Amino acid sequence: MLVSYRWPGNSFLGGNLFYIVMGLVMLGLSVWLFYRKVYRYGLLKKACTVPVEARIYSVESKFGGKGGRFYNITYEYYYNEKHYINNRDIWEQSKWHRPNEGSIETIMINPYYPEDYYDTLLHNARKNGIVIGIISAICAVMIFSMPFFVR
Repeated sequence: MLVSYRWPGNSFLGGNLFYIVMGLVMLGLSVWLFYRKVYRYGLLKKACTVPVEARIYSVESKFGGKGGRFYNITYEYYYNEKHYINNRDIWEQSKWHRPNEGSIETIMINPYYPEDYYDTLLHNARKNGIVIGIISAICAVMIFSMPFFVR
């Protein structure tokens, strides 16, 4: 005897599967943002304790050429008589200022692993990520509650 199972369309779960899946996606996005911006950058900020004067070696801009808001910055700095040219390979958003090539900024580096650094661009991106994570968590709760209000 062949038994086939059909998802009941009138059940609560079957009729609201879209809201449940979308809520899970938004909840996953908010958890990922909190991990990335709060936990990961928090550990990086705790480890990077030595201030170093670094020259901006190059700035790559994404989404709009030189007028874009997403930047990938390469720093050049010296620590313990060693020369470092370092790039994090992460595009972060800077809303308030565009980094200029050749300018000098103070970055915080990890004394045990000098390739790790924390700068003001990451600090601003961390705040933006936390706000977006909170908004996406609120959206996830709203999407999860939609089946109770929409018929």
